[in-house]
Amino acid sequence: MIARRREIQIVKVAFATLGCRTNQNDTAEMQTLLEQEGYSIVGSQDKADIYVVNTCTVTAKSDSSSRQAVKKSLAINDAAMVIFTGCYAQNSPEEAARIPGLDVVLGNANKLEIADVIKAQLNRIHQEDAFGLPLVHMSDITQKWDFKTIPVADFHGKTKAFIKVQTGCDEACSFCTVVRARGRSISDSRENILNNVRHSLAAGFREITLTGINLGTYGMDLNPPETFSSLVEDILNLAGDFRVRISSINPMEIDDRLIALMEERDNLCPHFHIPLQSGDETILFQMRRNYNIRQYREVVGKIARRIPNVGLGADIIVGFPGETEAQFENTRQMVEELPFTTLHVFSYSPRPGTEASGFRNDVPKAVKKERNKILTALGNRKALEFRRSFLDQTVNVLVENSREPLTGQLRGHSENYFPVVFEGDDALMNRIIPVRILDVSEQQVSGCPAS
Repeated sequence: MIARRREIQIVKVAFATLGCRTNQNDTAEMQTLLEQEGYSIVGSQDKADIYVVNTCTVTAKSDSSSRQAVKKSLAINDAAMVIFTGCYAQNSPEEAARIPGLDVVLGNANKLEIADVIKAQLNRIHQEDAFGLPLVHMSDITQKWDFKTIPVADFHGKTKAFIKVQTGCDEACSFCTVVRARGRSISDSRENILNNVRHSLAAGFREITLTGINLGTYGMDLNPPETFSSLVEDILNLAGDFRVRISSINPMEIDDRLIALMEERDNLCPHFHIPLQSGDETILFQMRRNYNIRQYREVVGKIARRIPNVGLGADIIVGFPGETEAQFENTRQMVEELPFTTLHVFSYSPRPGTEASGFRNDVPKAVKKERNKILTALGNRKALEFRRSFLDQTVNVLVENSREPLTGQLRGHSENYFPVVFEGDDALMNRIIPVRILDVSEQQVSGCPAS
């Protein structure tokens, strides 16, 4: 297919980004590099000369969505070059290379080489050297490699800047493919992180979201070791009118200093997302998580006692191999008891190459679906209760750069991480403003700018 394509002047590049906030950062870095080379970045639904699919492989559904993104891109322009990168590409390059229409499979450790890879692929086309086979450009991520980040001034329509402070993971969760997809845990230098934050603040961003694959392990690999909480404190001390949000962080990496900072500092959003995965001790052990139920409860309890109105999210996996009804009930009961305000519920799907993929006693799909439905409903109820507690109260909302498509209202997220809509002028966009909550329903939270 590639060899039959006519030579075209490449000017437009579109990105489809799946999965985590670290992928959002990776996409922004690739976009920055290509813009520096003279390419024009367009929306994923626009006609482009190159489509880049930044993939996720957390679940089988993620894999399917990544493949669908390729089909959608080629449906817009079947003559376009398609680059497949991210965790699916890294973990399954041979499988990815068989996806119809792909031109390049790009590894996670090679994303910042995207401009050179595009040139290499164009040269293959010019030389008629492609023979219909994708170019696979991928380093061995299991070996030591240089972790690099670059400053990003434009996250293309987003009001939040995603700053990656580390990548990789040293844990050995039995269900997870992250170590294979991202390698060992590696931290960026504090100097480079602070420079990246300053760059985003100078570009006008008012919220800095700190991201990583195992975020709280930042600094453990450095010599001498550093702590994530000390990094957060340095960022909070930078000059400017902005706030900081912490993305998903494991319970054992939340130290007392990080909780104290959230308690003391107005510019650190009162919001934690702390993966739980299971509320049953046996299942948690089989998952190879690095905490037990008591430890998780202690961390969440400490946070809830010390930080008023804190937003607390969690990830849950239902239908892990061998999960009995009683074990699921332990999870449901734990979710009921803890002050969660958002819940992400996933039905277990075996990932090739993981320990759990060889476990017996797979839970039937119908049972997984029912358990997912039960926990999702519970999570929705707890989220609604949390939001209703803010009726007639004022929250600080970062106003997005686009309006609600149906109502035309302004929209944004509170510091506690729930969405809010309200009437207002465009002049309020990309500002953090106080909003009084007037109405809360299952559909939305609405308010008005506080005087």
